[in-house]
Amino acid sequence: MKAIRIEPAYTIPWSMETSFCHDGIPLSNGVFGALVWFEGDTVMLTINRADFWDHRGGTIWREDCSYARLKTLLQSGDFEAARQLYPTQTLNGKEKRPARLAMGRYEVKLKPGVSLVSAELRMKEAEAVLGFRTSEGERFMYISVEIDSPLLAVSCEGEMIASVAAKPSYAFEKVKAYWDDFDIPPPREVRGGWVQELPEDPTCAVISEYSDSNLWIAAEYGRSAEAAVQAAQARLSQIRQSDFKDAFTKTKKHWSSLWEQAADISLPDREIENMYYLGIYRMLGNSMPGRIAPTLQGPWAEDYRNPPWSCDYHFNINVQECLWPAYGANLLDSLKPLFTMIDSWKPTLALNAKRFVGIDDGYMLGHSVDDLGRPVGGMWTGTIDQANTSWVAQMMWQYAEYAGDERFLLEAVYPFMKKALNVFVAMMERDGDAYALPVSVSPEYGGSSPEGLGRNSTFFLVNVHFLCEKLLELEERYGLDADYAALTADIRAKLPPYTVGPRQFQEFDRKPGHELYLWEGQPLAVSHRHHSHLAGIYPFDTLNMSDPEVAGIVMNSYKSWVDKGMGRWAGWSMPWASIIHNRLGKPDMAYLTLKLLKDAFMMPSYASQHNGTYDGFTQFVGRETMQIEACIAASAAVLEMFVQCVRGKIRIFTGVAARFKEASFSGIRAAGAFLLSGKKESGKVVSVTVLSEQYAVLRLVSPFGDEAMLLRGERREIVKAAGGIIELRLHAGETVTFEPAGADDGAGMRRV
Repeated sequence: MKAIRIEPAYTIPWSMETSFCHDGIPLSNGVFGALVWFEGDTVMLTINRADFWDHRGGTIWREDCSYARLKTLLQSGDFEAARQLYPTQTLNGKEKRPARLAMGRYEVKLKPGVSLVSAELRMKEAEAVLGFRTSEGERFMYISVEIDSPLLAVSCEGEMIASVAAKPSYAFEKVKAYWDDFDIPPPREVRGGWVQELPEDPTCAVISEYSDSNLWIAAEYGRSAEAAVQAAQARLSQIRQSDFKDAFTKTKKHWSSLWEQAADISLPDREIENMYYLGIYRMLGNSMPGRIAPTLQGPWAEDYRNPPWSCDYHFNINVQECLWPAYGANLLDSLKPLFTMIDSWKPTLALNAKRFVGIDDGYMLGHSVDDLGRPVGGMWTGTIDQANTSWVAQMMWQYAEYAGDERFLLEAVYPFMKKALNVFVAMMERDGDAYALPVSVSPEYGGSSPEGLGRNSTFFLVNVHFLCEKLLELEERYGLDADYAALTADIRAKLPPYTVGPRQFQEFDRKPGHELYLWEGQPLAVSHRHHSHLAGIYPFDTLNMSDPEVAGIVMNSYKSWVDKGMGRWAGWSMPWASIIHNRLGKPDMAYLTLKLLKDAFMMPSYASQHNGTYDGFTQFVGRETMQIEACIAASAAVLEMFVQCVRGKIRIFTGVAARFKEASFSGIRAAGAFLLSGKKESGKVVSVTVLSEQYAVLRLVSPFGDEAMLLRGERREIVKAAGGIIELRLHAGETVTFEPAGADDGAGMRRV
């Protein structure tokens, strides 16, 4: 439902000054991707598949690697023995982790007299369009990835291509060194491309065919080199005689239908609009409905080295940020690849819980895993971070709430939440009449050092309380399991909701009080990239700011967080921070944070970096560490400007910075299966339209004051906002509009 007409900027002009692949135009079908960039008289086509893995290696789960053993070692002070419970496999004397692999690129050299003069991404068609000056006049090149196959197509208006050179990643020194270290054979050259055999994974063949005006590239797997080549050649033969426009009609229709569904926003800041729409575009390319769950770089891994952090699944923030916009942007199907993958991992998650805490009815997910759910190694404290599991449960619950999917809620979310909670319960111990979590983490704080673990981390406590709160809501609604509800209620009553400590005094503000600590005795002592101790604000929404005591603790924590600054933040820290600022009523700071994200952590292509661009802004500096989650999560932060769902209430336009007097949105989805549109003019909200997909109660924080005009079918009536909230029951399929009440009721209106 797009009740307000907005003309989105679906076409993005692209810089022709590209120095490496991530400056390029991204194309993808959710599995196969390409980056289109330029170097002199050559068009570069960096390609990759999101399922191109070397699965060997990873963390060894030792027989004595149990929670009881870990707790004993840590309490005795033997941290080194505890760390050694989680060794990573080695190969040729070096640590070997499962890893996504670089693939390579094609270099398309232009004919003499052909020069690039323009480039743009047409997001609605998922097509790169390059303009050239030729002796015959202006000509265009169209580049696209076919929606249902691993096929890249280049079509030219006239004969512009002089030559095409295939360059597998093994040609680059960093990749060659990795290949040689871990016994991956060099690729074998074949006509039009190469074949890459892997020690334990399927062989991949990358093959091309070209003429002066067309180029086709396919990347297919096979059990042998010959089978892979045959598969790629068969793919090319299917498309060889096709007209480009006819062949890609389905691709364009597919993308166009996704954009028709997606929420639109309008703000008088083209940079923020580009950030939103490109973030949605990249989310779809990284988690296309029906395809592969999102990784750190998706199908856009670089060609000159293997992607950082194995391009794996990081479940302590990164996967989540890759999907945050799916809810508000009304693209819920983008979440399903993740849920499908998690469902396939359930036997592994159950085995993890059995090994770790000895229970048969639990799920446990480590923070860094491959596409089979196996831990890849690295920061071992993340392997015991059970909040990874409950965070997935939160995403599942949020999907059900936004979709109004009762069946999914009861059949999938409820049992998953129980099994996530069961592991936490097994990790608890009695502390007098209360419960405690003696071994817990606050993600990445302290890394893998002894300073990386503590008692009753706020992050763990927030996760447990989220599970308890939602499980009890479901029990009240459906009466599912009274005995389990009693246990859940007992935990909620006796486990602290968070950990606090004395406020850290600041030179300019020395008022006494308390603030959130990372865990017992550990305040936020330094700038830290992971805002885990503030996760009760977002995304878990467990902190009730209407309670003055809670609000005081949170705002003290906010001030300390601001005081520590951004000196150790990464790119993905920024959109999360923007949302936190906005949830706490700081829309101008939320906006500034996104502007800083663009300037300090984004390339001209709006691709986001882990590290900062400027030495001095952050201690993480270096341009090559592309990670995609920040540019996607930025879209979620933009959506928060327009619509926020906070503890059962919907806020409209409260997150738009004061400088913007004009703003509008259409088709933003909210919890309760509502679709909303709204318009702001001259600094005031002039309309809000709500479509309810199910029989539900709308609780809207009134943007109109104590009264609003309700347009319901043919009726116009005045509604009161009791306590600032307009509460209205809507029928499935019903649409209503709210406007300012005006000076008088007018004929035919009534007060309700």
